[in-house]
Amino acid sequence: MNPVGLITCVLGFLLCACSVDAHEEFVFDSRRATAGPRLELIALPSAAKQQEPKYRLLVQPGLPRNTLFRVLTKDFSHGFHTITSGFQLDDSGKLVSAEAGKAVHLDEMTFAPGPYPRGAAWEAALVSADRTIRLFAKTVPYPIVASDGACAVSLELVSQRGDRFLASGSGFVLGDEVITESRYSGRVLQKHKEVLSTEQLTLDVIGHGSRGAGGSARYIVMGRACTVVVDYDWGEAALIRR
Repeated sequence: MNPVGLITCVLGFLLCACSVDAHEEFVFDSRRATAGPRLELIALPSAAKQQEPKYRLLVQPGLPRNTLFRVLTKDFSHGFHTITSGFQLDDSGKLVSAEAGKAVHLDEMTFAPGPYPRGAAWEAALVSADRTIRLFAKTVPYPIVASDGACAVSLELVSQRGDRFLASGSGFVLGDEVITESRYSGRVLQKHKEVLSTEQLTLDVIGHGSRGAGGSARYIVMGRACTVVVDYDWGEAALIRR
């Protein structure tokens, strides 16, 4: 199975275990985006005193004319909610809304997740009024990442209880068999992982179970050319928004 397919399967398994917020406005599956145009979250350069990450939405060409669109975002612990609406393509091919009484260009708007847990994904969606066109973009505002030379490892928080993470890595030696080590609550768990043809590690699900309320943890990936050490929090500490 290719890496993209593996990510889809692993995330599908993990996310199905999470309960759906009964108050969410829309239930969308971001793995089932409409083929064709793409939506991207572009990070803006941080100002000197700005700590909160901010983004703009970039829409690749291919949307139909005379179709209304809305913008939604998805918080880590909630479903998709509408942020702004009434957008359609103008003569220049840009999405513009006049709902606020004046023309507002989507590519000039700024979006921010607000306080957010480390390692948790934040999503945005562009959806047509009849919901037949659905584009999604995803980013991790506060990534959990570490590197050693060309090797890099990141952890994505995938549980609303703070007890499961998805580890991925890149830049490792092709054909190398690395050792991963997970340390938490006095436990040490080791696994052997292979390096794919893309120099990426096979994905690793880190589960902390129900042992304790959480705390500090360490995830180590040891290969021939590098050793990457990732320190992070799990459990209640992982859900703190900053």
